[in-house]
Amino acid sequence: MQSIPYQYRLLILFLLMGLVVGLDYWRNPTKPTKFKEYFFLIMSGLIGAGFGIVNDQITCTLSPAYFYYFKNVSYDSSFRWQVSAVGFEAGFFAGFFSYGIFLLINQRRKLPLSYRQLLNRAKYPITWAIVLAPITGFIFYYFQFSFFVDQITPVVEPVEVPKFILVWGVHIGLYIGAVLGIVHGAANIRRRLLAPLP
Repeated sequence: MQSIPYQYRLLILFLLMGLVVGLDYWRNPTKPTKFKEYFFLIMSGLIGAGFGIVNDQITCTLSPAYFYYFKNVSYDSSFRWQVSAVGFEAGFFAGFFSYGIFLLINQRRKLPLSYRQLLNRAKYPITWAIVLAPITGFIFYYFQFSFFVDQITPVVEPVEVPKFILVWGVHIGLYIGAVLGIVHGAANIRRRLLAPLP
């Protein structure tokens, strides 16, 4: 599957979703549900993609070498476009997966939250990622952990190592923050669903 270009994998995903929506309308013409669910997931993916693009545009400014060596983005006139594509791909998957978890938790209750309320929980993974990313970036930049430095010094120019490590730390913080945000958001949804009605 990894050998298939990302845009084709995305197209396959959308075609499968469209097929399921069509079957849902055929089987439940009066109360179809899949269209709203998949629209929610696509919107969630686009929110994640937007965040990924913005983040990678900032971090590629700090360390182009990080994207060259770790993301295989070549130094040419299309560098920032390629970085945007990398950010879109990673962010779309993260948003789709994260809010898919929220959707599953929400569906297990008789009185689920509305899709608008559910989409509002997007703030949890994003907020945690924004908070943690600069913290882990600073920690990596300040301490220059030998485990990480030793892996890049053979290929990266010495002058580029500190910013490379900074961006590496930022990205690790994003992943940790996203996971914590998913847990936070899931707990919030569960608490809201279990709360007694007024």
